[in-house]
Amino acid sequence: MFPRATKIESTSPPRRRRWGYRALIGVGILLVVTAVSWQVRATLWTTHSNRVGQSLVKKLENARRQAARNTTKATKGTAVPPCVTPASTGGPTGLLVIPAIGLTAPVEDGTDDAQLNVAVGHVPTSVWPGTNGNAVLEAHDVSYFVNINQLKPGDTISYETPCTTYTYVVQSHQVIQQGSPVYNTPSPTLSLVTCWPTNALWFTPSRYLVTATEVQQTPNKGAAVVGAVPSSAAAPAVPAPAALVSEGLTLATNSILMGTMSVAGNVDPTWVEGPGPLAVQSSAVESFIGGIKALEQKQLGWWGAIAPGVAVPAPLVSAHITGYDASLDVTVTATGTEATSVQLTDTATVAGGSAPGRYVITVVQAVSHGQLVITSWTLHPA
Repeated sequence: MFPRATKIESTSPPRRRRWGYRALIGVGILLVVTAVSWQVRATLWTTHSNRVGQSLVKKLENARRQAARNTTKATKGTAVPPCVTPASTGGPTGLLVIPAIGLTAPVEDGTDDAQLNVAVGHVPTSVWPGTNGNAVLEAHDVSYFVNINQLKPGDTISYETPCTTYTYVVQSHQVIQQGSPVYNTPSPTLSLVTCWPTNALWFTPSRYLVTATEVQQTPNKGAAVVGAVPSSAAAPAVPAPAALVSEGLTLATNSILMGTMSVAGNVDPTWVEGPGPLAVQSSAVESFIGGIKALEQKQLGWWGAIAPGVAVPAPLVSAHITGYDASLDVTVTATGTEATSVQLTDTATVAGGSAPGRYVITVVQAVSHGQLVITSWTLHPA
């Protein structure tokens, strides 16, 4: 019923040296597997959403237009077919609308990547909204449900289909462990579930659960407004030369622990709760890794391409990062539905070069006209 989470077990340090080596190799493998899994998830989210997202909106709009035409025919005494949801013809089932957090999202049946990469997913083993029982809806963190922790008792949630709008009132929220049961109810209720914390960029063992009770069912007359479904923004391009790209700039080939992502600025909430920020974050990490590799190999031409006019951080030139001592945190700043800048922060141990040591790394990037470049790279002793 819940998205899967990776569980990391800790072990006591072995006494013998050979077991120490094996433990280090095991940790390295675990980091690579975690990075690969995260990168696959981010890639699937961005590419699939760009390809499918708009088709979901069109199907919802078409279903509402058909309902409107049927209503017009009915007023003229003409027999009309019964109102149907897009799901009955292979489309999304409806829209989840939460005014308190500015969310309007398409809902599809299922909780696999095929559904959660572009929509809120309905848990198939639960009932549908509007019927007796508990309807359970899930979404990835840092996506549609990134702000559901802001909901308070009394806030309203609507599930809209071309036929009927079901209105719920939030009752409670809690943090639970992955795998905990979500119980059925005798009357119509709704549960929203996502990973906790909702801005985590790693696999978490905790889930955030919001429960709500149905208070009203309103038959639609065919003219309901679809609303602004969050756009599936494309990832901004990183102007890395082909030779640098061939070094491998993704988390699939680089062991970096991801931390949290936050969004700042005067942002359209529908953009925050879609794939846009995650797409920007993916490009930002690619640029960060590109900068590290360019400096380690003293390829100043590569550096100039992704960080035009930016002073070279001398301690990283011809040096090597032996380990990241913290998680990489990302802050995306945006105006409306357009990202304008990104800041990344991490702590790393640097060996070799002109000034080995432990540093706090802060990287600022600008996003403009579909391209992301580094505008500042600073190091401070940790």
